[in-house]
Amino acid sequence: MNILEDLLLQVAFVVTLIFAFQLIYLIGFGRFKYFRLIQAVLFGAALVLCMSFPVQVTDQLSIDIRIVPLLLGTFYGGFETTMFLSLLILIYRSYLGIDDGFYATTLAVFMCIPIFIFFQSRFLQGNKNRRLWIATGLTVSYCVCSFLSMAIFIGLSETFLGAMLLYTSVMIAVVLIFVAMNEVIKETLVKNQQRVAEAKDAEIAFLRSQIQPHFLYNALNSIAALCVEDSRQAEKLTLDLAQYFRIGLNFKQMDAFTTLENELELTKAYLNIEKVRFGDRLAIEYNIDANPNHLIPPLVLQPLVENAIKHGLMSNEKGGTVTISILEHGGKLQFAVEDNGCGMSVAKRQKVLGSGSEHRGIGLRNISRRIKLLYDASLQVNSTVGVGTKVSFELPYLSDRRKMDDKSHNRGR
Repeated sequence: MNILEDLLLQVAFVVTLIFAFQLIYLIGFGRFKYFRLIQAVLFGAALVLCMSFPVQVTDQLSIDIRIVPLLLGTFYGGFETTMFLSLLILIYRSYLGIDDGFYATTLAVFMCIPIFIFFQSRFLQGNKNRRLWIATGLTVSYCVCSFLSMAIFIGLSETFLGAMLLYTSVMIAVVLIFVAMNEVIKETLVKNQQRVAEAKDAEIAFLRSQIQPHFLYNALNSIAALCVEDSRQAEKLTLDLAQYFRIGLNFKQMDAFTTLENELELTKAYLNIEKVRFGDRLAIEYNIDANPNHLIPPLVLQPLVENAIKHGLMSNEKGGTVTISILEHGGKLQFAVEDNGCGMSVAKRQKVLGSGSEHRGIGLRNISRRIKLLYDASLQVNSTVGVGTKVSFELPYLSDRRKMDDKSHNRGR
């Protein structure tokens, strides 16, 4: 019974360090540059603790559960971690003394490590059940190798056989528990990442669906106002609106990207409607110096222009000018929509960017939320009452976004 108690004490050592490893992984350090090094050090510390407090079976025979950190290091740390832990076993065992136990340990390590490395890739490629079977098989193989090496250098006895049977049973149980626990944690992480991704996609789809009815509502009001005054212009603007939706709805997926050129076409289709309606009251200036083929999220420019016209200029009887700027700088696209309209107070800026249900400012809130979800970027609003408003933001090129997506994908593995 004392042997079992002593083995369980070693299990407590390993549990503490392995849980520390899992905690590091859970809080996001799995992306850290030196994560594998930290992982190897923790497994090495667990291994040294096990060897420092062995279970004394006889005067010549002592056992420990070094197999647990060694196997887990092989499974989850790769070839480098396996070799590091194997070398650590031999160095520390030689420090404890060059005796028959050292030779038995050396023989067991040299017999087992090739087997461990051979099955490591198969373990990673297998499903949960296959991993548990491989873990069980490798644990038994290590115990058999240890049994044979000890029998060669130390000899057999009834106490030795009983201790090895108990040792093998405990090792199988402990390794299976740790592997199963690690698999459950990984499955939970993957599911959570999938839920976050699905929630993000759903919110982006919802936000985009908000913009289109909002634009349609305002565009139809503009056309209705022209039907009485100028039926031909109303007809032309109806065709512009049809053109807008022909391009604007041409996305196979709700999170699809469009080109900067297409986004500008959409914006100009909207401006054609508003320009005819408001006449000389509305002036448009363009400052475009960017590759028209850059990919960007759709409907990030037109709603800003719409807000500038509806809430910035047209509240002023004289109207004003909207300036649209799109520039390339430092690997990013810099967007800015500026008007010389009525401007906004600090309180009003907070209101239109807030999460309330008011229709006013829906375009700003929408774009702010979308670029935050997609790029972790922010919308900048600078405004002075009676002077005007400037809304700006930066987006990295799509190649940079792909790198971000690749990193997110790898964390889910």
